Amino acid sequence: MNMNNKSLFLLFLFSLFFSCGKQAAMPEETDADLMLTDSLRQVVSVDTVRRMPLNNELLLNGRVAFDAGLVTYVYPIFGGTVTRVEVEVGDYVKKGDLLAVIRSSEVADFEKQQKDAVCRLALSERNLEAVRDMLDSGTVSERDLLQAEQDAANAKAEVKRLREVYDIYRIGSNSTYNIVSPVSGFVVSKNISRDMLIRSDREEELFTVSGLDDVWVMADVYEGDISKIREGAGVRIATLAYGKDKEFVGAIDKVYNQLDSESKTMKVRIKLSNKDYMLKPGMFTNVYVQCQMEGQGMPCIPAHALIFEGSKQYVVGVGTDGSLQIQEVGVYKQTDEYCYLNAGLEEGDVIVNKNALLVYNALK
Repeated sequence: MNMNNKSLFLLFLFSLFFSCGKQAAMPEETDADLMLTDSLRQVVSVDTVRRMPLNNELLLNGRVAFDAGLVTYVYPIFGGTVTRVEVEVGDYVKKGDLLAVIRSSEVADFEKQQKDAVCRLALSERNLEAVRDMLDSGTVSERDLLQAEQDAANAKAEVKRLREVYDIYRIGSNSTYNIVSPVSGFVVSKNISRDMLIRSDREEELFTVSGLDDVWVMADVYEGDISKIREGAGVRIATLAYGKDKEFVGAIDKVYNQLDSESKTMKVRIKLSNKDYMLKPGMFTNVYVQCQMEGQGMPCIPAHALIFEGSKQYVVGVGTDGSLQIQEVGVYKQTDEYCYLNAGLEEGDVIVNKNALLVYNALK
């Protein structure tokens, strides 16, 4: 079998492998070297060995937390009695949605002030009309007219002020006011119940509303590992809920440069996008930090290009003339993405990195 026909035969076997969904039988021996022809390049791809800094992963314990910039605390405006509670913890609310209704004597006082202000405005407007009529007949002076106009303007301003108070404080009828959500998000805590008596100077919030489109992962670094941590270091995050089937990728965006007095650990923060709300505040996480070891570098290849057989590791190398051959390598360290090699290959060597196992079987 000549070289071109052999490559075409191998291409046929690769096509059969993918169309049938299982590995086809490959020839155990070949009487001539396989070559990286144009037809074979349609099935495989190659990569150049690079020298890369050696990375180690540092395992940290972490916990998902709210993004502080998305958290809003809702406090009472006036004291009173809770008449309605419209939401529960976990509910999603939009900005302006009703959370609770409170009946308050302070609101009743505002209602009285508003009624009095409306009456004073009506009286001052009638007085102004009367003064204008009397000015035409000469029974009052211009000064009296200016005073009447000022009284009407003051009464109008007071009515406007009280209407704005009603809008700001969401004052309703029957001496009640509404507590509404100031932002869109999830109700993450609720410290209120129906018929509960609350004070206007209450220090504890009634509701906490937070968006979850972004969350923080706060991780603890022991004192002996602080020198390995830096802002911008890549991380991958695993949770008990999803295991290794779903890992989250990010980077350390803040290092808190102080130690906790009790735990003697330093905190670091990773901000993650959470559009699908998979990450819940309070979840425990394993945080794997990529720690670059300065001054060290090794030949590095993609992990999927490595072939393991008989307790040894191999790759399919590509010669300068395009010939393909099996090459045994020594693996110093392997991650999910890369293999660091201490024997067998050097920087600049070329290997097959896609469908390498099929080529390997053909070369055996």
